[in-house]
Amino acid sequence: MGFFKKFRQRKRRIKNFLSRKNLINESVNFSKKSIFVAIPKTGTTSVRRQLREFGSPIIRQPHLSIAQIKKIFYVYVLKNNLSKNRQFPSKSILEEKEVSELADKLFYSFFKFAGVRNPFSRVVSLYNRREGNQHKNKMNFKQFCYKINYSSDTCLHPTLHKNQLDWLMIGNKIVMEYIYKIENFSSAINQIYERTEGRLKIKNIYSNVNPKSFSNNYHDYYDVETKNLIYKKFQKDFEHFEYSY
Repeated sequence: MGFFKKFRQRKRRIKNFLSRKNLINESVNFSKKSIFVAIPKTGTTSVRRQLREFGSPIIRQPHLSIAQIKKIFYVYVLKNNLSKNRQFPSKSILEEKEVSELADKLFYSFFKFAGVRNPFSRVVSLYNRREGNQHKNKMNFKQFCYKINYSSDTCLHPTLHKNQLDWLMIGNKIVMEYIYKIENFSSAINQIYERTEGRLKIKNIYSNVNPKSFSNNYHDYYDVETKNLIYKKFQKDFEHFEYSY
């Protein structure tokens, strides 16, 4: 078979594959070509609701790291490639190398972004949370500071990412196109709009706000001991995102 004939067949297989409507995860929006990494307790609910596509995703849990999401792209392509064969000899499916290449091509073509938060404020929010694993009535704040070790320790589906930064890396490399601080969300949504040439128009809507989280007044929670403790535990976030007390 000639080179050009093989190339046309490969192009046709990929085109047929991309025409199928499926979902990877709530974090991924195919129509807007975007990936939103939803780090817990960084104001993700309203953004997720605005970007969510409806359907049956491969993994429903929304709080996945960018490395985990990338792996699901491969599963997504593989799953759709394993469709019912209606030809003999088989010509309609992708080869394994093509599956991997297409998964990578799709992943890196999407606009990948996320929000981060001052760890001092975030720990107070985790302590006062009203969903997930609640500990406010089980221990005082100092005990909580000693026990917490990971970014999602109090989530129903925790992952062992110690810092927020760990959610945004593949290996030792940050692969996000844009990372904003939720403290500057109003200006961030304008940046997102411009960087995506108007593809992502996110509104500043407050959702799932806990009026008893007291995270805006987080200074009231800390003494010297707990302040130093949280800084040491999440030092990577403090240094990389230049957060202070």
